[in-house]
Amino acid sequence: MIRVLVLSALALFGCRSQEARALEAEAARIGRAVDALRDAPNEAKAPLLGVLEAEACDNSETCGLKALCSRAYSRHVEGLDKSARVKAMLAPDAGTEQAQAAAALLKEAESALAEAAQLTEECAAKQGELRRRLKP
Repeated sequence: MIRVLVLSALALFGCRSQEARALEAEAARIGRAVDALRDAPNEAKAPLLGVLEAEACDNSETCGLKALCSRAYSRHVEGLDKSARVKAMLAPDAGTEQAQAAAALLKEAESALAEAAQLTEECAAKQGELRRRLKP
């Protein structure tokens, strides 16, 4: 009798559905791609952004995390690219027009990086919430 109760309890509480396991696996894959992006040096972020964007997702929560983090790191990479272009434009022999164009591009880079900072914080918070909720 006790054995039947124990086995019943394990069946009810110990077993997770295939859907739950699939969600956990998908969240882990997306999470690893986000972690790799977050931990990478700036010059390595663009290819890792492509890896995140290529990850498949079926669940609305993991797809939402992927979309948010992709947007965050896309803006980050955009800001870095624009900053590099500004630096190249400010050669010692640059004229006034080129300096003005560099100043305008610098504002765009600063805007992209500021938005990226906010979005990456939201990305990290959403990723943490999902991990805590799905923690076995």
